[in-house]
Amino acid sequence: MRKRYLQSARSNDLSLIVNPINKTMTSSTTGKTIIPLFLLCIIGLFTYGQKTEINFNAYTAFFGFHGDGTTTTSYINSNEMANPVDSTFNVYGKNGSFSYSLELQGQRITKHKLIYGLGIAFEQLNSKVNIDSVRKIVFGKQYALSGKTSLKNSYLTLNPFLGRRFMINKITLDFLLGMDIAFCEKSQEDSKTKFVDNPRGDPAIFKNTKTKPSVDYRARLQMKAEYKKIGFLLGYSLGLTDYKQQSTTDAYSNLLRLGISYRLN
Repeated sequence: MRKRYLQSARSNDLSLIVNPINKTMTSSTTGKTIIPLFLLCIIGLFTYGQKTEINFNAYTAFFGFHGDGTTTTSYINSNEMANPVDSTFNVYGKNGSFSYSLELQGQRITKHKLIYGLGIAFEQLNSKVNIDSVRKIVFGKQYALSGKTSLKNSYLTLNPFLGRRFMINKITLDFLLGMDIAFCEKSQEDSKTKFVDNPRGDPAIFKNTKTKPSVDYRARLQMKAEYKKIGFLLGYSLGLTDYKQQSTTDAYSNLLRLGISYRLN
């Protein structure tokens, strides 16, 4: 009976992680489905108590794009006959801008120091391109500019993961491998430039909503060092989703995270 009970408990533990992920992948909604399932998962893990950890993680991040459709420098297309009038020719920049992420994470550690868990995060991830000119389409003229365009992306992100824990004296080291399932809620182009021949003039500013993939899938590798309840995080995510989609060139996300963690229990 004891053996049968342990097998049932282990099966129940795994179902708390797997079932929410499967439901989320097949759902047409994001936040309304993800948040309740995640909270149920956390509550289920906490019920089994002894080897469960709940963490709050805060990250600063370097976010950019890689692929043959990315760039470090672009230009502004300005066309009075179009809507919008102004837009950046290529917004998928290799350069990063200030980005951050806030994550609530639940994980279970087995007696063999294996780890499995799930995190949910809000991410504000920004890339940028330098702007060197504006092209006036109607008048057929080009003017030198200085400035930048940022691509600002907001995500609600699930992170199922597996890993292994090591102990060095009183310091725990966690090595985690997982997947970011990042639901892109908003993508906005934000440009601010000035004419090179009139640097003291008012800057030209515009914002446009950009097309976006509904989900950005990223392979994720992360390491955590913790002493008592405070931890330090280093992670990298490699995007698997092409942001340019039907274009002949491609752009995939890169994300380097550096963060701090606090264990809540």
